[in-house]
Amino acid sequence: MSEWRDISTAPRDGQWILLTGGDIEYGWNGSEQPACVTAQFTERLNGSPTEGHWQFAWYDGGFYGEYENPTNWMPLPTPPEAE
Repeated sequence: MSEWRDISTAPRDGQWILLTGGDIEYGWNGSEQPACVTAQFTERLNGSPTEGHWQFAWYDGGFYGEYENPTNWMPLPTPPEAE
């Protein structure tokens, strides 16, 4: 697997990547925040244009959580082939 990269080099074209080092703004009910999240950069919020943010999950009929101030990113690994 690839090494973690500085967030300044992360793609902002909507592809899903791994992020770490940030905080979940909303969308998480766990007692501890996860070490990393799968996320994408988007410039839309519930269908309306925004300045852009990291979206980490879809839940509750289409709403999503925001991951703020990540420090590093990594491409997603290739999934295993189906049996």
